[in-house]
Amino acid sequence: MVEVSVIVPIYNSGKYLRKCLLSLAGQTFSKMEVILIDDGSTDLSRYICETFCKEFSSFHYYWKENGGSSDARNMGIQKSQGKYLSFVDSDDYVDKKFIEKLWKKATEEASQLVCCGYYLDRDNKKKKMCYPKSGRIGFVDFWSQVLSGEEIGNFMWNKLFERQLFDEVQFPIGRKYEDKFTLYQLSDRCKGISIVAEPLYYYVFREASVVNSFGKDSACDLIDAGERLCAYIRRRYPELRVQCERHMMKEHIITVNALSKAGIFRKDTLWDASRDYILKNWKWRRGLQRKFLVSAWMIRIIPCLYGRIQYWRIRK
Repeated sequence: MVEVSVIVPIYNSGKYLRKCLLSLAGQTFSKMEVILIDDGSTDLSRYICETFCKEFSSFHYYWKENGGSSDARNMGIQKSQGKYLSFVDSDDYVDKKFIEKLWKKATEEASQLVCCGYYLDRDNKKKKMCYPKSGRIGFVDFWSQVLSGEEIGNFMWNKLFERQLFDEVQFPIGRKYEDKFTLYQLSDRCKGISIVAEPLYYYVFREASVVNSFGKDSACDLIDAGERLCAYIRRRYPELRVQCERHMMKEHIITVNALSKAGIFRKDTLWDASRDYILKNWKWRRGLQRKFLVSAWMIRIIPCLYGRIQYWRIRK
C-alpha cells in the first residue's frame, strides 16, 4: 500500500538528476512511490529516469510534451496513489529520513500539512533554515512566519500534503511562482499544520538560472501571486495586515532587483511600477530584513545607478 507519493517534475535536469533520485531511492520510508514526470526533456533526463525505474520498482516514469512545472505537477497528482503527496524539484535532494519524519508527524498529530527545515545550498555553502520548534502551529503563526521569514517558506518542496487538499486545487498552468499561487489555497482547506524543526531538504540555489528565467512575465506573476495571497490573509487573518504590507514591499524590492539583473532598468513599465510602489508605501519598510532595507533606500535615492549596479554585479 502506497502512503506517500513523491512527485518530481523534470525538464532537462540531467546534470543534477542522479543526485536527486539517489536521495529518493535511499529513503528509510518504504511505503512510498516516486512519480517522475518528464516535461519534454531533450537531454539525458529520460535515460536517467528509465535507469532508476529498472532498478527500483517504486519509481514510475511518464513523459509528456513540454507544458511547464505546474502542468507536470498536475499530471503527477493524477498518476499518484498515495494518501500524502510531496513535491521535490529535480535539481535538489533530500535527507534519507525526509519522507519518514514528515509522514510520522502527519499521522501522529493528524495534520494535513507538515513542513520541515531545509538547507539553502548556495555555491556549495549550506545555510540551515529551520523553524525553532517542532509540533503543531496555528494558522496565524504559520502565515506570520511565511510572510516575514524564510524558515517555513511560501513554497511546496519542504512540505507534505494530505492528498485530499488537492481535490479542488490545481497548480496554475502557464504561471511562474506557482507555489505562491497554490499554497494559500491548500491552507484554506487544511485543518491542521505541523512543523518538523530539522533540515531535511536541500534546496540548491543557482542564481544564473534565476536571472535567466526572470523577465516581465515573471515579474507580473510574482506581484499577482503576492497580491492574491495578501488579499486572502487580510480577509481571513486581519491581525496580519502589517505583515502583508511589509511582504508586498519586499516583493516589489525583489522585482526591481530581479528585473535589473536581467537587464531591465528604469523607464520600463514594470520596473517603474515597483519603484513607485516602494516610494508610495515607504512607511512599511520598517521591520524588513537589513538586505531589503538597504535595497529599498538605494532604490529610493539612486534608482538608475542601483539598477545598473545589480546588472553589473551578476556579470562579474
